[in-house]
Amino acid sequence: MVDLQPHSPAWADDYRREAERLAVALGTRVDALEHIGSTAVPDLVAKPIIDVAARTSPGTDPFALGADLIDLGYERHASGPKTHAVYVRRDEARRTHILHVFRPDQWDACNQRLFRDRLLRDPVARQRYAVLKEALGGLADGRTYTAAKTALITELVGDERAARGLPAVTVWEK
Repeated sequence: MVDLQPHSPAWADDYRREAERLAVALGTRVDALEHIGSTAVPDLVAKPIIDVAARTSPGTDPFALGADLIDLGYERHASGPKTHAVYVRRDEARRTHILHVFRPDQWDACNQRLFRDRLLRDPVARQRYAVLKEALGGLADGRTYTAAKTALITELVGDERAARGLPAVTVWEK
């Protein structure tokens, strides 16, 4: 079942601690870390999983960071998107952190960052997303939950991309 929880200020602290651990482990291979996902948006219900976006330094392959992340408990999510690297940290069977790693040329147009920014800046968008998430929260299957959110996410990301003069793109990244 999809575990949605009311927003917790502790999520920002968890992100900061994790970002410090990642910065130490990855050193100069990354030059930016940001809190993304629903836990980065105050007053939004969320699954208690901290999503982090990282930008690699020029010349660093996002898919080649696995060895640097093993000691932090991350493993590569091989069935994840092919557009960027995804590493997952678990506490037993439950995901606790997801690290999305992007090349420098992907950073400014990264849908995950654009979506977060739209939700932070636009209270109507945030409310629409919150209502949808709460309506879907009782679903048993995470894939169904994600798929049911795709139309609204596509609309909101499209709005943000248009506001920044970026072309429309497919939001579902596989």
